[in-house]
Amino acid sequence: MSHWFKFFQQKDRKPACYFAHIPKTAGTSFIVLLDRFYQANQIYPHQLWRDAGCIDVVDNNKYRLYRGHFGGGGVDVLTDRPLTYLTILRNPHSLALSTYQFVKRESNTKVHQLLNELNMSFSDFLGHPMTQPLVQNRMVRNLSFDFKKDPAAQEVFLSAETIEYLQPIIQNHNKPISESKRLQRAKAFIKRCHWFGLLERFEESLQLLCYQMHWPPFGQTQKLNTHNNKIEFKDQEMSLLSKVNQQDSELYAFSEAVFVKKVQQMKHGLQRFMSQPGQGIDELLDLSYQHHHAKKVANSLNVSFKYGFDQILLGNQWHRRELMHPENEYFRWTGPGTTSSIDFWLKPQNYDISIRVINATSIDVLNQLLIEINGQQVDWQTSDTGVVRILQLSCPEVYIKDNGLLRLTMTCHSMISHQEAFDSDDERLVGLAVHWIQFKHVS
Repeated sequence: MSHWFKFFQQKDRKPACYFAHIPKTAGTSFIVLLDRFYQANQIYPHQLWRDAGCIDVVDNNKYRLYRGHFGGGGVDVLTDRPLTYLTILRNPHSLALSTYQFVKRESNTKVHQLLNELNMSFSDFLGHPMTQPLVQNRMVRNLSFDFKKDPAAQEVFLSAETIEYLQPIIQNHNKPISESKRLQRAKAFIKRCHWFGLLERFEESLQLLCYQMHWPPFGQTQKLNTHNNKIEFKDQEMSLLSKVNQQDSELYAFSEAVFVKKVQQMKHGLQRFMSQPGQGIDELLDLSYQHHHAKKVANSLNVSFKYGFDQILLGNQWHRRELMHPENEYFRWTGPGTTSSIDFWLKPQNYDISIRVINATSIDVLNQLLIEINGQQVDWQTSDTGVVRILQLSCPEVYIKDNGLLRLTMTCHSMISHQEAFDSDDERLVGLAVHWIQFKHVS
């Protein structure tokens, strides 16, 4: 039976998605957004080489999403599925400064002690032989890296099991390649990316992703794990930055030109959904998503079912999946915006809906919760008290669109940080924590 299952997996050649996470490019925030479009059990759980352990390519075929610091080509040893590539680039100057600030701030980084003992300035950091490699053409090296043609592009930390698996590949690699060859490889990676974004144009990058993937727009986002860089570079710093990031600067300029063309193509393509002047990009993206998704699910609309957050989330203003113990089930906080939406595609009928809330920033926020279905406000009831409640509401058939779309929105009258509400170190703006949503058809 096991042999048959592995044979079946090998025959499943649908592409998996791979997000090549270059450090300090808002990848952590982006992964939270990306993960919602994949079931929890379809996401490769590791994001670092040192955590990969024993690699089983056949078993890994069950994963539909890989994301992490595996370089442009390193992920090829994790799966034999064809891959759809994604990545985010950043202006090399701000990337270098962000790296310097990160090392200075984080005590567990490799050269943190050296930086502080020598009281390094940014210029010192750019020129010192122990720290310069951390900022030198970092994007090019990351995207060029693989274990066959360019394993020397970046330093990787492997577990003993991973080293054993990769030994035949590592032993047969060619001699190190030149920086110009690495630049060619990085440009080739950008060319074959289904999507890439620019951190300096993050919101626009997300719009482009939604357009290309036929996903609903993300709307407002809260980039976490980022720090404002508003320093004007000194002449000496600019000279050093240009010297250590010549290839990265060329890659960024090349990619920026491609990005501008793709955005123009997106705006032109969205014109077909415009019905009146003044419609914004997000509104048009939503219409595009509805058009394509309705055709995709036309023959598979649901009736009665229970939705959990281990499943795909089509909506916006939701934070990352979080695991409940001991239930071993997922929940999500609403936020950072006050109104969170989630789409369900159902056969147009009458439904009773139950929503389990397991926490809120306050009783008042929960009591004043406003719920709408496709823009129609609906009343909800509960027999529970406190912040753990099951909310009950009804949805008449006429509220559901003819194509099956039921957009459920929940609006909190205010949002505060998790840190402020619960005395944690979590800075996310949150409202409610939702566990599951259930639909029951009623005659």
